[in-house]
Amino acid sequence: MVKLLKFIEDKSFFWGITFLLFFIPLYPKFPLFSVPETYVSIRLEDIFVALVVALFCFWVVLKRNFSILKWSLTKAIFLYFAVGLLSVLSGIFITKNIVPHLALLHFLRRVEYLSLLFVTYYSIKQIRQLKTYGWVILVAAFGVICYGLGQKFLSWPVVSTMNREFSKGMILRLTWWARVNSTFAGHYDLAAFMVLILPLTVVAFMVAKKWLVRIPILLLGIFSYYLLLLTASRVSFGAYLVSVLFVLILSKKRWFIVPFLVISITGIVLSADLGQRYAATFKVNLSFLSGMVKVKPPSIALAPTITPIPTAIPTVSAHPTLVRVKPSPTLTPTPTPVEATPAAEIFEPTELAVSRSTDIRLKVEWPRAILAFLKNPLLGTGYSSITLATDNDYLRMLGETGILGFLAFFAIILEIFKRIRLFLKDPSASKEAKLYIIGILGSAVGYFLNATFIDVFEASKIAFFFWIMIGVGLKVIDLDMQNLKS
Repeated sequence: MVKLLKFIEDKSFFWGITFLLFFIPLYPKFPLFSVPETYVSIRLEDIFVALVVALFCFWVVLKRNFSILKWSLTKAIFLYFAVGLLSVLSGIFITKNIVPHLALLHFLRRVEYLSLLFVTYYSIKQIRQLKTYGWVILVAAFGVICYGLGQKFLSWPVVSTMNREFSKGMILRLTWWARVNSTFAGHYDLAAFMVLILPLTVVAFMVAKKWLVRIPILLLGIFSYYLLLLTASRVSFGAYLVSVLFVLILSKKRWFIVPFLVISITGIVLSADLGQRYAATFKVNLSFLSGMVKVKPPSIALAPTITPIPTAIPTVSAHPTLVRVKPSPTLTPTPTPVEATPAAEIFEPTELAVSRSTDIRLKVEWPRAILAFLKNPLLGTGYSSITLATDNDYLRMLGETGILGFLAFFAIILEIFKRIRLFLKDPSASKEAKLYIIGILGSAVGYFLNATFIDVFEASKIAFFFWIMIGVGLKVIDLDMQNLKS
């Protein structure tokens, strides 16, 4: 039994997280088991994550290693779980506005996400293991990029969960103007993943000493940025700008800020879709600057006025003679091709799409979350009570779990950021470890900015990756502190 527990501790957690870092981003969201009364399905990634978490719980119980329960972070997480469970019970028995099995499913998914933080923490024994994680993330991210480009330019299949029919596992193809999904459920999730990857790429480039290593990292950054442009997500692009700027400032690479901003803004200008969406958002006409891609317009037949054939006018007399005139045949004009204008083909539909997206948030989703919060300010109306989308995770949290759930969640975040802040202020901490933490912190900033307009806390592929990343960061801090003491 002792050998089994040591094997689990030394090997299983590490290779389990390694497998998840590779599998979760690359495996499309095919449904495995359907859930009644919702189109959200159980997927293969859920099974693998559950197995890894169950193995961790098995190890904790058999080894009787309950030191994890003494952490202030663990106490904050358990408090969050307790409040979430109370909100579910309140929704079932008091407000009676949720389906019990759906609410419990949403609750268990959040337990699953956060549990990976602990598994990841115990999976790392030495700093050099981070290189394995780094290379796996690099390969997985390149796979995501290649598949996304294949969808855009080679008509590779798309699996989406954007609506009930698509979520059944339908194989789709992108139209030319559709936004890239890659292996994710939708373009917003893909954009959020790129926002997590890009700050880590910047830091990995700083840490790497050999150009043989730097070149693939640089290529990853370039193609991740390009794929982010193809998603045309305004909020994610803004989150990317802030998160990378955050990394450059904290790592004291301020000399690169101006080139970074020039490259990023140039990308907006040259991206037809993203540039037009920003232009529609801020009511600015950028069509004269954007290098818009024009498609061949359909030929349009015009109906020009036909010049009539002149006929002789009979002489008028006192007794006019009626003349039967044979009608002339109608002439079909030669079709005249008309070039589509940018305003007609691109700007107007984009403006309508941007307006519709904003209206859905401001007039439907956000008011629905606010009403749920007002109905039960302390505990909310329970998980799943405000449907699957709110497009603002903070309002969603208030609506579903109330002010207590909101405060409990941010107690977790504050505890994590407190440990990171103390570590970054420590002059004895190693420079390399600090860079790792700055990269993770930059990704976290992008993640929380995305949550203002996208439900990233519930997007499984993004949430799994985020909490694994946080587990890595906490372990890096503790390992570096141990090395200093020894």
